[in-house]
Amino acid sequence: MRPLTTSAEMRAGVEVYRAAFALGPTDPAVSPRLLAALQRNAGSVIGAFAGEELVGFTYGFLGSDGGTVYHYSQVAAVRPDWQRRGVGRALKLSQRDYVLSGGVTRMRWAFDPVRTHNAHFNLDVLGATGRWFLRDFYGVEDIGRDPGMRTDRLIVEWDLLRPAGPSAPPPAYAGWGETRREDDDVLLGAPRDWDALVARDRETSLRVRDDLAAAMRRLIDEGYVATSCETCTEDTAVYRFQAADRAPPDGPEEG
Repeated sequence: MRPLTTSAEMRAGVEVYRAAFALGPTDPAVSPRLLAALQRNAGSVIGAFAGEELVGFTYGFLGSDGGTVYHYSQVAAVRPDWQRRGVGRALKLSQRDYVLSGGVTRMRWAFDPVRTHNAHFNLDVLGATGRWFLRDFYGVEDIGRDPGMRTDRLIVEWDLLRPAGPSAPPPAYAGWGETRREDDDVLLGAPRDWDALVARDRETSLRVRDDLAAAMRRLIDEGYVATSCETCTEDTAVYRFQAADRAPPDGPEEG
């Protein structure tokens, strides 16, 4: 794990990005010039190497929200043949170390909440908290894995000074897009394998995306935050939402 430094490494990062998000040769991707500019201006551009070969990279930049300064992680991309081998976690931890070295103690990023493997990684493995939901963040998708679909995003915040808590209890079953109460928590079911669902039944996938978006927006508007996403059955994962005042506490504010 180390920063990307040369123009060749920046271009290699673009190719990793294209492979990770299934982009075509003419689809827009991140610019190597942008990566070089970020690297020289307090941004993070960190690569994962197997020998001399780049197999993943992440980049981000400083952001602010009122009096809070945070590092916004735009992308963590891992080449498909290296996914689910710990590369993503190593990238995020290296990015965490970089951000802390500059005196910033929070990170934020957005992910598609229908991709529950990513949700589990963000919420359970790293210990981030899903605090904001944005419907159709980037407009209708016209490239990559979900052409023609909305780009709904759950935005998480990661307190870099707080270690990940204990594993969440095994969730009870909840149907896709359906909520159920469990004591003070709310559970929300979602497909475990989004790509398989889209390939098998696109009409159902569109309805499920709508149902998940409506439920997440309602829960966050009511003061809940997403704290976990665990596998429930072979085809279902379940989000756990907790009232914000019961969620893991934030670290000190910066700025």
